Order: sequence, then structure tokens, then C-alpha cells
Amino acid sequence: MTFALLHAEGLKLKRLCRLIPLIQGIILISMTALEWYLYFRQGPGGVYAGFAVMYMFLSFVFLLGITLLASIMAGTEHETRAWKQLLAMPVPKGSIYLAKLVWIFLLQLCTVVITVVGMCVIWVLYTNEPIPWKIMILQPLFVCLSSVPMMAIQLWLSTVFANQALPLALGIFGSVSSLFLARSSSPVIHLLPWSYPALSSPLIPGHMQWIGISLGVGLMLSILGTLMFTRREFE
Repeated sequence: MTFALLHAEGLKLKRLCRLIPLIQGIILISMTALEWYLYFRQGPGGVYAGFAVMYMFLSFVFLLGITLLASIMAGTEHETRAWKQLLAMPVPKGSIYLAKLVWIFLLQLCTVVITVVGMCVIWVLYTNEPIPWKIMILQPLFVCLSSVPMMAIQLWLSTVFANQALPLALGIFGSVSSLFLARSSSPVIHLLPWSYPALSSPLIPGHMQWIGISLGVGLMLSILGTLMFTRREFE
């Protein structure tokens, strides 16, 4: 995959794709700030309870954003019937697929930056305590990294199905499920990729192992999705 191909894919992004990270950040910051101000800041955790509040919404917001990005990026090619023309270009088919996957990841990193900046503003407005930079940055960053398997799954589903109803339905269901799966006492449930974002929070003991598992599974699914994409015939 070359920078030129990555740049070309970036130029094809719809405006909504560029706005999704901002929308994600606004939703996450707003929900966190509201809950934090109304219910949690007076508790034993004080101002630091905000990170526990953020934990409740992070996986849902990131997985929902990934679902929408994958659907829009692949759906554009389906709607314009551009897959066949795109794959006729003198570049490896797998590179086209990986370029879309990389853009989903980059856009989610933008969500991380927006979230960190927004939370810092809220922190300064709410308290005179020094900003705990480590957890402020690592909490959304780790969720982003542990969402890589879902990026691979959602992009593959969105390229396979021309009708985006099924990929969207599965992605939304997985986003909602992520709010509860990590709280299950079953180790088997924790192995599901939808559990990884919540389990990777610095607030959870042993979170680093889940980041490693997420990156390993994400790499495997990305390679598998790329191989299946290169063998697929589009109309």
C-alpha cells in the first residue's frame, strides 16, 4: 500500500466520514460531562469519577463510529458500482482494502484526540486539580487500539453486502452489547471482540493483556479479510 493510494482514498471520503470523529467526540464528552456533573462528582471518587463515567460510554461510541465509517466507505463503492473499476486499477486489490481499513483507524485516532482535548477543557472548568494526563490519554487510546478487530469485521461485512442494512444492524447490536459483555463473569464472553474495548480500560486490572489480544486478533482478521477481498468478484 502506497501513500498515493492512501491519499486517493482520503480524497474519496464523504464529508460525513470526516465529521463522524467530531460527532463521536461531542457525544462522548457531552454524556460524560453531564453524568459527571449531575451525579458523580459529589461521590467518593470526586472529580476523578469522570473517568469511570467515560468508561461507561467509550466502547459504545467508538464501535458505533466504526460501524458507520465502514458502511459509508464501502457503501459508496456499492452504490456507484465502482468496485469493478476500482479493482481494475494497476494496484494490488489487497492494498485498496487495507487503505480503507487504515482510514477507519486514522479517523478513530482523530476521535481520541478530540476526546482528550474536550475532556481537558471540562476538567479545567470543573476543578483546579492537575490534569491526570496518563489516564486522560490512555483511556480513549486503548479503546481505539482494542477496536481494531471490529474495524476489520465491519469493513469486511460492508464490502460483502451491497445492502448495508445487515452490517449496520450487526454493528449497532455489537455496539450496544459492548456495554454489557465486559461485565460478564464468563471468560468465554470476554473472548468476543465486542468485549475488548471495555476490557482494555486502564481502570480494569490486567487491561494490557486485552490490548495485546485485540491487536493480535485485529491483525489476523485484517489479513483474512484482505485475502477474501482479493478473491471476491464484484459486479
